[in-house]
This record gives sequence, C-alpha cells and structure tokens, in this order.
Amino acid sequence: MFQRLHDAPFRQSDKPMYGVVYDPGQLHPCKVRIPIFATMDGAARWLAALPALREEKDFSRHIQAYEEAFQKKATPPFEPLWYPELLGSHQPHLQVVLQELGHPSYESLHRWSVERRADFWRYLLQRLHIPFERPPVQILAFPEGDIAQPRWLTGAVWNSVEALFRADPQNVALVFYPIAGAPRTWTYEELLTEVRQVAGAFRARGLQPGQTVALCLPMRPEAIFLYLGALYAGITVATIPDSLSGEEIAARLEIVQPQLFFTQDGLVREGKFLPLYDRLQAYRLPRTYLLATGEALQARLRNNVYPYRAFFEDLEPLTQPHRAGSYHPIGVLFSSGTTATPKAIPWTHLTAFKALADGHLYHDLRPGDVVAWPTNLGWMMGPWLLFAGLGAGATVALYEGPPTTPGFCAFVEQAGVTVLGVVPSLVRRWVETQAWAGQDWSRIRLFSSTGEASNPWHMWQLMAKAGYKPILEYCGGTEIGGGYITSTLLHPNAPSQFSAPALGLDFVLLSEEGQPADEGELFLVPPSIGLSQTLLNADHEKVYYADTPPIQAGWQGATGAPIPQEYGGVPVRLRRHGDYMRRLPSGYWVSGGRADDAMNLGGIKVSSAEIERVVAQVAGVSEAAAIAVPPPEGGPDRLVLYLVLQEGQPRTPALWKEACAQAIREKLSPLFALHEVMLVEELPRTASNKVMRRLLRQRYLEQQAYS
Repeated sequence: MFQRLHDAPFRQSDKPMYGVVYDPGQLHPCKVRIPIFATMDGAARWLAALPALREEKDFSRHIQAYEEAFQKKATPPFEPLWYPELLGSHQPHLQVVLQELGHPSYESLHRWSVERRADFWRYLLQRLHIPFERPPVQILAFPEGDIAQPRWLTGAVWNSVEALFRADPQNVALVFYPIAGAPRTWTYEELLTEVRQVAGAFRARGLQPGQTVALCLPMRPEAIFLYLGALYAGITVATIPDSLSGEEIAARLEIVQPQLFFTQDGLVREGKFLPLYDRLQAYRLPRTYLLATGEALQARLRNNVYPYRAFFEDLEPLTQPHRAGSYHPIGVLFSSGTTATPKAIPWTHLTAFKALADGHLYHDLRPGDVVAWPTNLGWMMGPWLLFAGLGAGATVALYEGPPTTPGFCAFVEQAGVTVLGVVPSLVRRWVETQAWAGQDWSRIRLFSSTGEASNPWHMWQLMAKAGYKPILEYCGGTEIGGGYITSTLLHPNAPSQFSAPALGLDFVLLSEEGQPADEGELFLVPPSIGLSQTLLNADHEKVYYADTPPIQAGWQGATGAPIPQEYGGVPVRLRRHGDYMRRLPSGYWVSGGRADDAMNLGGIKVSSAEIERVVAQVAGVSEAAAIAVPPPEGGPDRLVLYLVLQEGQPRTPALWKEACAQAIREKLSPLFALHEVMLVEELPRTASNKVMRRLLRQRYLEQQAYS
C-alpha cells in the first residue's frame, strides 16, 4: 500500500471530500480504544458517573465523583475525563485516515508520516481534493541541499482561497453577531461575491499580484472580505493586531511598507469607545481607508485617509483568482522572539494548506459545524480559522464584543457553536466571573485551547460546562501555520494535556546537556509543509537553526520513529522553537511555557526584550528584566519585572508596578497584565554581560514555593 502510494503520481479530483456531515443530535463514539492511564475499572466508573454529572452544577460533586471513580485524590495531572467511546456512531476524520492507510494506531500512522513525508502530504492533498490549475510534478525536493530550505509542491499553480469555496453555495459560510442589532449571515455564494468585489477594488486602485496591503481591524465581516479578497487577487496581506499601541502598529507598517492600509476609527469595549485610528496620529501612514465602528465615523480624516466606502468606487468584480506557485506570499504575520523587533513571518499557499489540514485532522471540522474562535487576523489563529473553517465547509461565527463578557457566552449558545476555540486566560475569566452562568453550551462537541499553558482545574470546569466534551490542546506557532503537538479524538482526553504529535512533523525534547529527555526544550525535526523558510526582517537561519544541537545516532522522535541524521540525501538539522515540554508517565505531554526569552501573556507571544525596552523608558528605572512564571496551581504565565532603580528613587514596589503597568498598556498592549515588581540592586549576568533571566525565574519560583 505504502509503496504504491509512494510511486503514484499526484491525482486531482474536482469532488470535495468532507466526510460524514455532523448531526448535532447524535452522540459521538469511536471504535479506537487506547486506555493508557488509570485502570479500565476507574475509567468505567467515571463514564458511569457522567450522565448525572452533566446535570450537576456544584463542581465539588464533580471532584468527589472523580476521587470515587479513580480512587485517588484529585490533583493534576488528571486522569482523562473524556473517552473516544463517547463518540457514539460519529467517526472522526482521523479514524477514516487510519482505515484508508491501513494503520492499527495513531502512533503507527505518525511514524509512517515522518518516515515518508512526501507520501503523507501527497495523501492529504488527494484526500482534501485541493484544487490546482496545474498539479505539482514533485511533492518534496532539496535543490539547495539544505533541510531548512526544501521545495514543496514543485510545479503547482494554484490559489489556496479556491479551496475555501467548495461547499454548497447556499450553506451559511459566515454569521456575525453585533453587540446591538440582529445577526447577519452570508452564504458561501454571497461571501464569494464579496471577495470578488474586494479583489476588483484592489485592481481598480492599481494593485497587482505580489504587492502588499495591511489590515489593523477587529474580527468583523469587512476584515474577512478584505483579507480573502486580497488573497484572491494575489495580493499579500500584512495583518496587525488592533490591541497594540500606536508605536507598535507603526513599527509593523514600517517593516512591510504596504501600498494601502485599512483600519478602524475605534473599538467599543464595555460600552466605551476606545480610539484606534487616533493612536496613529503621530505617524506617517500610507494611503489609508477608515472603517466606522458604528454607523458614522468618529474620527477626523487627515491627508491621504479616506472613508472605507471610497475604496469601492469605479470597480469591476474580479471573477478569476490569481493563481501562482506554492511559495507565492499570501500574508505576513508578526511574532516575537528574543529581540525587541517583532519577526515578520511570510505565509504562503503552503501555510494555508497546513492550517486547512490541521482543521480536518485534529479538529474534525466538517459541514454542519459552527466554529467560533475569539481571535484577530493579526494573530495566527485568525487566518487559521478562515482556512480551517471555510476549507471544511463549516460556518465561521463572529461576535463583535469582547469574549470575556456574558454577551459572548450568550452568543455561543445563540449561534449554536459546535467547535469553540479558547485561550486559557479567557477560560480563567469565565471561571472567576461566571460569565457563562445560565448559558447552555451542550451543542459544543469539542473545544480547542491554544496560545499559552492552561490551568487543568479551569479546563476541567470548561469540559463540565459543555457536558464533558473534549478540549483539544493545540500548540504550534505563526512560523508553522498550525500545530506540532495536539490532542485528538482518537485518544482519551485529559485536561491541559497533549496526547499526540501532529502528523508529518516530529520533535524531540532535549535537556540542558543537549540529550533526549522527558522534560526540556522542544526542537522540531524538519521538513514539513507549513514551516517558515524566510523572514522579512531577520536572518531565518540564525533565528531557527544556528547552533542547534547535532542529532546523534539512536535518537527517537515523539512516537519512537528514529530521528535520521540524513533525509532525502541531505543532513538533518534540528529546528529551534523555544517551547518547554514535559512528558508524563502516561505518554502524554504538558506545556512548561517558553524555554527561551519569549513569553505568552494572555495568549500573545511577546519577547522579554520588547517589554524591557518599554519599561526602561520609565523615569527612574536604570535596568529591567522581564520574566514569565506560572502560578503555583498551573496555568497561563504571569509577568514579573526585576528593576534596578536609579540612585535616589523611592523603593516602593507598588509605585513602580503602577508606573510600569501604565507604560506597558500604552506602548505595547493593554492585554499584558503585570503581576509583580521586584526591586534589586543588580541583575545577574553571564561573562558576556547577558542578563540571566532563567536564573531570575528560578529564584522567583523558589521564593514563591517557600512563601
């Protein structure tokens, strides 16, 4: 079977394959059983208790039931609280893949996918029926003799946006719930009409394939039309989060130098109007089109700034998409590393395919699903949502207001959301404020959590809120276009634990001595579709590959496949990613946050250097070091600052916490909450004068444990 697939030419079909349409009225079991945690008796007792627990509002009774079922105290890491048997007659896409490829287990499938990478991606292209004007003549090659610079899908001519419009044209593609007023919907046919109108407007404004536009907008329908319309026309879209300060937005515009810029007059949060466009008054902008938050603009237009309606003057809809090679840039997203300058990461049609594939394989998306994900096109999950959701023929649901509110929680019920994406910080707010009280989330069939390490107690309560539905822990990065580790519907689901590596990509955990370990920094084993190969403003080789540990004979990947020292005739090198992971005795993994000097705050990746640059500008601060530490109970990291003050300054931590928090809110993002300020006489440094943030983190955690 594998040899035939390996030798087979690429075959293209016009018929989309979505799998079984999801029926919300069904239960959902699966034939695969992989008990790897407690005894089967414990799992059976827990499953027997679930019907009563689904009606139980007192969470202490859930804890009691857990302890009775598994006969031990409820402490993380928890036993699985959901099992594939609960899928009923529903057959996940992954189960079909196992059957089609003849594998007895996910682990066997993963080993094959990393040993025969070209075969795996060829199979997915065929299974998902990705449309090509000209199909690839070769799936994978290494013309430069470098594992970091492969060539995927050589000879292909295509536009990944076409893969988003294969559902029934009358199915609902997009639904938008404004804070005030009735919901609005767009069918796939109507969405395609909007996309073609926008593409024609770009042509009317003189933009050609390969040129760049930038968006700094909330996740509203017009942002979707602009993003997909630009891609349809072959134009690159740089997307910038609307939560950033004016200085940070301007810095990103300076990097990409767009021909056009689209933003909004402001944002409404908890009934208050917060200016967005006015943050940029001090900066020179390209030709800009301004959208209104409400019915009328609430900002004065400057030179070269026009109302959004002016963008659509004198246009002819573009009826044919611009098709190009696989490496044609479709977008630019920004991600922090260990420097103060954000990395500008290009996305290509290959990245879009990776996102679509992950939605199919792990999130099991299909027609009939309603997918909601509180995000923004400036964060990778925004574009990911469009490729994964629309590529599956599902409905993408948007909400205008902030996701922390009871209004959002009501929207989840009213829109009939079946797949809900979350950030752990958001779940914490729901648990603490009970914003979800009184809402029926039983239509949800699965959650997906990404962005930062999660708190298992909070995730347990989220599972219980929906009647014990699985939470897929999903971790990857902007430079991957999706995940490298995930949970699946083929494995029992335990709160805050990953059950499987993503297919087609492997990884290894290394200790500080550079040897494989059950706990340590995670390194990826390339190549894979989706992995970035260039950066607009940094040396890609230096950022991801320079000085990574050499692979030694006998090393094994996540599911036991040998990590080769050579692949496809070229030497294999590990790729730096920066995450810290721990493998549990069960075989599952838990996240330990970041291993490098980057951190995840509120689901947003930011570097220590970015925060330190802002804090250093606070009057009276001589030096600063920023670290992220997990709370004792686990969960999202907290931001802690170590400050060296100038001589004569008052040594009052509360005063400096207020001043630094204000600077971070104004110059970086209001989403970065400062937990604590520590005043010190000096910062620990290496012989080469680098700040030893890891030592500061260790000291803080030891002090936290002692207190």
